[in-house]
Formats: sequence, C-alpha cells, structure tokens
Amino acid sequence: MGIKDLLRFMKPYIEPVHIKKYAGKRVGIDAYSWLHKGAYSCSMELCLDSDSERKLRYIEYFMHRVNLLRFYRITPVVVFDGGNVPCKAATEEERNRKRRANRELAMAKLKEGNVGAASELFQRAVNITPLMAHKLIQTLKSENIEFVVAPYEADAQLAYMAHLGVENGGVAAVITEDSDLIAYGCPAIIFKMDRHGNGERIELEKVFSAESGRPSFRSFNMELLTGMCVLAGCDFLPSVPGIGIVRAHALVSKYRNLDRVLSVLKLEKGNQMPEDYAKSFQEAVAVFQHARIYDTNARELKHMKPLPQNFPESLDGKLDFLGPEIPSSIVTAIAEGNLNPSTKEAFDKSELTKLSDKDKYADEALSLQKLLIPMPLGKNGTEEKTIISYDTPSEVYDNNPFMIRKKEETYQNKVEVTDELVSGVTEIEKSDILCMTMESPESINSETKKIAELKGKSESKMKSKRSNSKKTERNNRTLLNFFSRV
Repeated sequence: MGIKDLLRFMKPYIEPVHIKKYAGKRVGIDAYSWLHKGAYSCSMELCLDSDSERKLRYIEYFMHRVNLLRFYRITPVVVFDGGNVPCKAATEEERNRKRRANRELAMAKLKEGNVGAASELFQRAVNITPLMAHKLIQTLKSENIEFVVAPYEADAQLAYMAHLGVENGGVAAVITEDSDLIAYGCPAIIFKMDRHGNGERIELEKVFSAESGRPSFRSFNMELLTGMCVLAGCDFLPSVPGIGIVRAHALVSKYRNLDRVLSVLKLEKGNQMPEDYAKSFQEAVAVFQHARIYDTNARELKHMKPLPQNFPESLDGKLDFLGPEIPSSIVTAIAEGNLNPSTKEAFDKSELTKLSDKDKYADEALSLQKLLIPMPLGKNGTEEKTIISYDTPSEVYDNNPFMIRKKEETYQNKVEVTDELVSGVTEIEKSDILCMTMESPESINSETKKIAELKGKSESKMKSKRSNSKKTERNNRTLLNFFSRV
C-alpha cells in the first residue's frame, strides 16, 4: 500500500500529534486501513468463513476508534473504497495471488497442528471484502456516523474532501496508513494512530515551506511531488529498475520538469525503461490529480480537480483510466452503502443476519469455562450442568471504553445506595420495635435480640452479595483473558 519508503524518506517532516488537537472538527477516516488492522484479530475466522461471532471482531476494533474520536468531540467521517480503477488491476491481481498463496500455506500449517504459524499466515491472507465493509456500515448507520463509499479510490475521495470548506462537508485532516494521500495532495494526514489517540502527522504546507529541511522540497510544487511519488513506484505504475524514492527526489529536484525527467531516464535506462512508460506515467500522475470521486452535494460523479482544457484530446478522449463513468442513480446508491461497489448489485440480506444462536454460544462459553474453572460434582460424582442464558448481541457495539468506565461508576453508586437503603430499613425496624409497649424486662431482652438478629442478617446478606459480585468479576476477567489468548 502506498509509495514505497516515502514515509521513511519524509521522516524529518513528521511530527507527533494527539487526536484531541482536532476537537470540534471533522476528520476523515480511511476505512479500509482500520478494517485491515481490525481483521488481524479474527483473520483465521474470516479466512475459514467461520460461523463464530469472533469473525466480527474487526467491527469492535473499528468502533473503539470511532468512539475514541467522539470522546474527544471529533466528528468522524468514514470513507470506504469502491471499485478498482483500471490502471490498478495488475497490482490487485498480484495482491490476490499472494493472499491465495498465504492461505494455502496457512491451511497446511493448520493441518500440521501449528496454529501459531497458521495464524500469522492467515493475517497475510485475509482480504477485506465489500460485504465486510457493508456489515460495518450497518453499525455506522445505527450509530449515526457519517460515511460515504467512494466510487473508486477512498484516498482520492478523502483528498477531495480535505480541500473542501467545512460548510461544504470538508474535513480538517485524514487518518490513514496509506502514504498515497501525500501523492494525492491531502493537506494534513495522520498516520499510525494508536488506541489512545496518539499518531504521526505530516502537513504539506510545512513540507513545501521548510527552509532548512532535508530532503528539501522548496523548489517543488504539488505536481512535482506527485511526479516524484510515481517515479518511485506506486499502485498504478511500478518504478523503473534502479529508481527508488531517493533517486526520484534527486531527479525532480535537479530538472524541475517531469517531461525532462522522463527524457533523462530514457537515456540512462535504455531498454530497462518500458516503451509505454511515458504514457503510463502521465496517466498515473493524472489519476492522483483528476480521479473520479463522488460529490455528496450534487450527488453525482465528478473529477477531484477540473481537467485541463486540452487534456482529453491528448489522450484521445479515453478517460476510463480515471474511473469509468457511472450513472448518478447508481453512484449515489453505492455512496450510501446500498449497492456493492464492485458488482453494482444489491447485497444479499441473508448474509447480513447477525449471529444469534443462543444455545450454541452458551455451550461454547460453558466449554471454555470448564477449561478454566472445574465444574462442581453432583451427588453421583458427575459434573453438574449449569444452564447459562445469553441475550442476543446488540447490533450496535457498545464498546466505548470511556462509557464503560461511567457504567462501572454508576454500578458502584448503585451498590452504595443499596447499602444505605438496607441500613435505613434496619433503623426503621429498630424504632418500630423500641416504640412498642414495654411489659417486662424479658420482653425488652427479646426485642433487643430481634434487633441484633435483623442487623446481622442484613450485614450477612450484603457481604454475600459483595462476595458474589467480586467472584463474578474474577470469572469474567479470566474468561476475557482466555478469549484474548485465543
């Protein structure tokens, strides 16, 4: 993904940042970058198409980060990839080939019983599908999270939105793991955001204006920066042998003209440079500048930036490499998550049914619990079977760690209130008893004993409840630790 070694090359311009810096603002999210990271935790289940609910862990991962942004009063705008642009076909085919090979190796390791090696290979084999994205979209809809499915590249859609004003639905920054956003000219990009909101930011304005930075981009404009990225090799065009990011930067810095750079390369590389490289280079640069995106206001397909006047003629009017035309009604349905962006067809609703087999998952949980805590033996020496009841999981993942903290505090408050209520009832019982007519010393002693018994029962009851609560929490923690290891 992205331009090889670009982030390492531009490290002097990368600065640490916390997401709270964007409080009160809209921030774009490259959905597939988080989906890929989330899928690592359930890659085996996804690759094996398991019926286990663990297969949906990628949604939990994603929603944790969405909730983190909302906690810091940031409005998340999630952007999904759509179909592939034609010039990316070779790259996608190569990625699919590697995934298939890794899956075959993973299956072999699994048959050998080497689960650790198989899990690592499954992580390399996992593929994020439009159906997985669609399942996440259902959760985003239920949580009223803004999203859009791009007609083609999410990077192009995000870069376009980053140049819009806030009043037109723009975003102040983009969170991603893909360095392509630099080539697209996105003004502010946050990479490697962790679960606490810490990340690394690059701002292009600072890159172009830095006086003493090395490597220097003082003589660059956005077109030259994009050209440098394409020369170094990108998803749309592999680099000429021997040309990496350092050499590409040196050539563009020296000649400051992309046509001249191509001429020099032709002289230097000779037969190593493909005959059609210049044409492919021009198209790749054009994709980064003029790719087709979805205009959420006009609800139609358009170019990131308007095409130059003579641009279509220079390419014989063949512009499908920027993304083929799509009718407005279809591109809108794709953008709203109602059509598969690859097939342009509706999703199969039967595949979206959430797992809800209570008995099945109760039995699984019981089996896991037995591994951790031996079941009590019955009178005949056999294990007593405990029936565990589970509610159907909610469609919305309630996993905001900050909300959970509040719930725990609320629970503690409830326990304290209960203590006070029981204590209050005991005091009332005391006063009722003491107000009775005293007939003899024996009756007084009898009533005093009653008071002591009531107080003892109340305190015993509360201690029992607290003990059971702590025991339940310990069991839950043990189960959670087991799940995390699995």
